[in-house]
Amino acid sequence: MGNKPYVDKQNNSTMGVPHARRRMFAYFQFSLIALVFVIVFAVIYFISMKKDEKNQIDYSTAQLIQYDLPADDTPVVVYETSAGTFKAVLYPEQAPEYYSYFTGLVSSGYYDGTYVFAVQDGVYFMGGAKTSDGTDNDDTDKTEKPAEKSKDLWPFYGAIAAYGNRQSLLNSQIKAGSRCLFIGSIDFDEKTVKEMNEASDNQKLNDAFTEKGGVPNFSQQYTIFAQVYDGFDAYDKLMSAEVVKPSESDGSGDSDLRPKSAITFDKVYLSTYGENKNDDFFTVGSAQ
Repeated sequence: MGNKPYVDKQNNSTMGVPHARRRMFAYFQFSLIALVFVIVFAVIYFISMKKDEKNQIDYSTAQLIQYDLPADDTPVVVYETSAGTFKAVLYPEQAPEYYSYFTGLVSSGYYDGTYVFAVQDGVYFMGGAKTSDGTDNDDTDKTEKPAEKSKDLWPFYGAIAAYGNRQSLLNSQIKAGSRCLFIGSIDFDEKTVKEMNEASDNQKLNDAFTEKGGVPNFSQQYTIFAQVYDGFDAYDKLMSAEVVKPSESDGSGDSDLRPKSAITFDKVYLSTYGENKNDDFFTVGSAQ
């Protein structure tokens, strides 16, 4: 598993050849090998850049579907945890491959008894691991899915993303695994709001981050597949759980982000919005 995210909350023979010629020949061989390596590296980098360009998101057309009132038959996932229960709407159209994978795990009972294994106070917590420190064991599902990014799903407060590893040095896309990243919020001070407005011309999107909270620098990095809409008392408890050794304020130094006291997902199951309503959440322009 890759490193946990840190977010700044505030801000080839030469026999018989004379010695000199032998050295020159060896140098030529080395240079040729280096040149081939550089060319291959450049080609891979170019392909990667083109892939990134293809996946660019048009911020100006982003929709805020996470705040659209769901239909009664909209799928929901319910997390009954040792700190209380919270519920989240699922998005099968925006992340169809991961939705199928995730709901299969839920239906099999995979997440029952799994752990919250990392918390950065207020910014995120990570859960769904078979061990309390997030490491793999024989029961861990190690499937990796390609990233599914949607211009209509954003890392607002309460968004749930699939956490996994970066594909390679030249491909920064993060694959989706069985562990999940539950998103909290940074502090939206005047400087942060200004930088966000300069990065995106979608004022409605920017205002939603400011009003609802979230982590803008997670945008278009992870497969976001759900949005918490109910049970924020429990969600907030998990988000602020005391850890073994917190990160320094600038993210430096050793840290151990495991909760001091074990936190578990006791039961995770599927339902529908019609059976678990909370219409008050689904607005922009009012409090949670």
